[in-house]
Amino acid sequence: MNANILRQDAPIWQISFRPFFLLASFFITFALALWAAVLSNTLPISLSTFQPYGGWFMWHGHEMIFGFVQAVAIGFLLTASRNWAGQPGISSNFIKLLVASWVLARFAWLISDIPTALLAILDAFTPLLAAFGLAQTLRGGEIDNGQGSQRHNWPFVLLLILFAVVQGLFHILQTTQPQYLSSLMQAAVLMMAAMTLWVSGRVLPFFTRARLQTPPPVIPNSLVKLSMTTSWMLIPLFVTSQVFSSYTALTLITALLAIISAISHSYRLFLFYRKGVTSEPMLWSLYCAYSWILIGYTLSAFNMLFDLNLPWLHAITIGGLLTMIISMMARISLGHTGRPIIALKGISAVFIALQLTTFIRLSMQSQAGYFIALVILLIAMVIFIKQYTSILIKPRVDGKPG
Repeated sequence: MNANILRQDAPIWQISFRPFFLLASFFITFALALWAAVLSNTLPISLSTFQPYGGWFMWHGHEMIFGFVQAVAIGFLLTASRNWAGQPGISSNFIKLLVASWVLARFAWLISDIPTALLAILDAFTPLLAAFGLAQTLRGGEIDNGQGSQRHNWPFVLLLILFAVVQGLFHILQTTQPQYLSSLMQAAVLMMAAMTLWVSGRVLPFFTRARLQTPPPVIPNSLVKLSMTTSWMLIPLFVTSQVFSSYTALTLITALLAIISAISHSYRLFLFYRKGVTSEPMLWSLYCAYSWILIGYTLSAFNMLFDLNLPWLHAITIGGLLTMIISMMARISLGHTGRPIIALKGISAVFIALQLTTFIRLSMQSQAGYFIALVILLIAMVIFIKQYTSILIKPRVDGKPG
């Protein structure tokens, strides 16, 4: 695809991050508002008896991870892969098809009596289509730059395929063994957390170096392998320890693995850090997100070791995943539209609000605390949408395509 063809398309369809970041932002705002209405029993009378597929609780869990997080991950990977492979990436028509499949799945989840097989197909289609598009881009990079030049990026294709597999398993359990759905969704959160740490390990040092003009950190390869191996191994071990909860030794091993992962990643994050990070909102927000995931790992270990009920899940989902996503969307949207990567008006407050929301959700285990957190989240998302909608739909300020 050449630049002339790109210019014929509306800006929002020229590159993958634009529609996915915009729609994901609107979607999570809508989904959180709807979830708040459900919890407070304030739905309109006409909808008071309505239930989406699987019920409201399952809808909330699935759509936060595979509706919102997956959409942003797809937008990021299909955008970043262009630079990794030195390719123009997928076409605007491919982007439209991909977005349409994602939107269709979101509507399908709100149909209470939709056939399970049909919904499973719709859920799996988007990540599989994204995997195909990513593979095309990486393959083009290998053709131009040599066989094996993209070997460190091909695992992302497998990860997208895994997204589809997990959702297929979700629907199988929904109809056969629903008691295991909660464990599967928690495993999905851990999978997204590991993916976030994986990507962050590649981009966080670069972002820090580029902004602060500091030398690159020296990270021992053994540390990288230990931190990431434990993060990925934690997923199957966590599920196994949940299914076979009577085996104390298995629970202890899983808890130990979570602690090792948290400690090794903490040291890695320490090595990333440079003086000046705390004064740059576009940096400290990323460091906070990384830290919240490690806090989540630690809380989950304490739960397993001491039979507690600490809210590790929301430390990862709100503090870790949501903070990282909003921070990444904020900087990518600026950088890829030719703008300086400096926090826009109100965005620092959004980052602070995300930290406050996480702290409230973890420290106030009550309905009041939950609603306060939801209200703060909704306000933060409205500010983000207000600042970034025009950026995502308008042409680059430097006149370049994309």
